[in-house]
Formats: sequence, C-alpha cells, structure tokens
Amino acid sequence: MNLVAATAVVGGSIGVVASTSSIAGATNPLSGVACPVLGATLTYKNVTYTCIKLGKKLVWNGGVVHPAAPMLPTGNYDTTPAGKLLWQETFAGAQGTPPPSNVWTAVTGATGYGTGEVENNTTNPANLGYDGQGNLAITAKCIATAIPGCASSSQTWGSTWTSARIWTENKLNFQYGQIEARIWMPAGSFNWPAFWMMGQEYNSNQPGTGWPYCGELDIAEGLQNDSQDQATIHSNIPGSSADWGEGTGLTQVAPLTKAQMTGGWHNYGILWTPNSIVYILDGKAWAMETYNPTTKDVTQTVGTTSLTVGPGTAISSEGGNWPFNAPFFLILNDAVGGAASPVAPNGSTATMKINWVKAYQDGTYGAVTVPKH
Repeated sequence: MNLVAATAVVGGSIGVVASTSSIAGATNPLSGVACPVLGATLTYKNVTYTCIKLGKKLVWNGGVVHPAAPMLPTGNYDTTPAGKLLWQETFAGAQGTPPPSNVWTAVTGATGYGTGEVENNTTNPANLGYDGQGNLAITAKCIATAIPGCASSSQTWGSTWTSARIWTENKLNFQYGQIEARIWMPAGSFNWPAFWMMGQEYNSNQPGTGWPYCGELDIAEGLQNDSQDQATIHSNIPGSSADWGEGTGLTQVAPLTKAQMTGGWHNYGILWTPNSIVYILDGKAWAMETYNPTTKDVTQTVGTTSLTVGPGTAISSEGGNWPFNAPFFLILNDAVGGAASPVAPNGSTATMKINWVKAYQDGTYGAVTVPKH
C-alpha cells in the first residue's frame, strides 16, 4: 500500500494508547508495514499507532486519533461582517461631551483595580470626552508638579496620574457575535490601554461568581511597555479561585508592531460563538480559542500553529472551566502602570481614541440585551 502520509518515529509513543489490541489483518491500514521496535510510533491519516508486544510478536496497536487542528476562518470581516448589525456606538458630538450615560458608566477613583494601576480615573473632560472630531478620547495625564513626581518608581495611587475607564455593566450585555472597536492606541510606555469584556456575574457578590470565575476576555490590550497588542482570556483553575496560569491567563500576541499599533487606526475584535472565540485584527482572523466540553481542554490556534491546554495536558493550569458562553459587558480604559509604577517625565500625556464600537450577529449567534435588575 501507499503510505505517503505516514511517518515512522522510533522512540516513545505519542499520546495515550487507546487500545492494546492488534490491528493486524486485511483491514489493517498498516498491513504489510513492519513494526520495527517496541515503542516505535507511526502516524497515518491523523491516527498515531504504537508498536507493542503481543505475546512474542511486535504488532501495531489500535491507534490514537488526533483531531485535526482547528482552522482559522478566512475572509475580511470588516468588508463583509459575520451577520447583521445589532448595535453600534459612534462618538460624534461637541468636544468634551461625555459618552451616553444610558450605555456607559464611568468607573472613577484610585483603587489599584486589582492590578496595581496608579491612576485616578475621573469624569473630567480632560480625561474622558468626545474630541469633537468623531471620537471618544480617553487621556492619561501626569498631574504631578513636584520632582520626582511621575519620574519616581514608587508612586502612590491617585497622586500622580489621572485617566478614565468606562463600562456597560448593568446597562448592556453582549453574548456571541462579531464585536469590534476602531481604536488609535496611545503612545508612551506608561499607557496600559485595553478594549475588553467581563462576565455579567463580576459584581454579583455570590460565591464563585466574581473574578476570575465570571471570565475576562481581553480583545486588545497594549502591554510590554506599549510595544505589543495582546489578546487574553482568564478564568479560574477548576477547584480554585486562582486565575489560569496563576495570573497569566491564556494569551497570544497580535501580528502588529509597536509603530503600527500607536501610529494609526486599527479595528480590534472577536468572532464569538458557543465554545469558540476568534480574534480579528482589521477584519482578518489571526488567533482562536476552541473549547472542548467533553475533555474540558482549550485549543489555542495562532496562524497555523495549535496548542491544547487543560486537564490531562502538560499545561493543566489553563482550561477546564469555560465561562465564555454567558453574557459579558464591555470595558474601555487606559490604565497607568500595573505591577510596577510607570516612570515618565512630569507633564506626560497620551490619548486613546475610539472611533466606534459595533456588535454584529455571527451567523445565527449574537445578542445585545439590557440586563434585568
């Protein structure tokens, strides 16, 4: 027979042996192929067979089926959206106008927000408001006047920086669909801009419902000293209140350079369906998370490369739970700092501009709802 698709590997077996039975016989796809040495493996048509000892003979076992790696969808979802438009927010209006209060709530104060951010988030038009050119402007500003001020590596919350954060919690929820925002990310290493989502149970104050149980979905996040855009999902390790990967979540880096990210407009979004999240950048899919509810693992696909994490894998501290089939709310903010205080000259300022936010159906999936109080 022609075994062009098969590759023999001498050594330990791949995966867990599903069966110790022989596959010898006329219907054996490896009929006539010698089993060279105990433990050798051979993969043919997505099934890996292992050479085992049966009595005194070496034979191929029943094989382990390896599902094909998920494929990223193709096409341009900006020119041809995944479905009908469900909702959109544009920010046309006079300079200084705040975002509409029936949709957005400004989250104010300097609390660290669980990440060590140092900014005081305000509703001041200097930090939050329309720019008069069709955009929402979120501006981080160093307000320190004395030296060292923002040049200090040990700044305290709220004393050196101001910025803004808004969300749709308790006003609009989103479940599935194509969700996207057109953003010009701010330049400057002190910025921590993000377009993200949190599960509706974030503030329910019930056991096992807050973060990270509720799930966090970071669609676009400027990190690593403003040098790269990351997309991340967070949930809890099963049986624990700890985040996946002890805080890292499941992350991938977008194919976007620092100069590209901070030098112009880009559309950041997701295609979200049951058990699947596809990340899109300027309309093109670049990464995907796929959940298997049977095995409770998550397969992360970036380009043509896939990695599976979860129970029974080498990375068991990620996956297991999947809270991303429930409604989520939207968040836009430009945090300052993080685990370490930012260091920048006094007077430093940078603006995150948002031109629009949109939600479409993805096929038959997608809903924008007003939560019941």
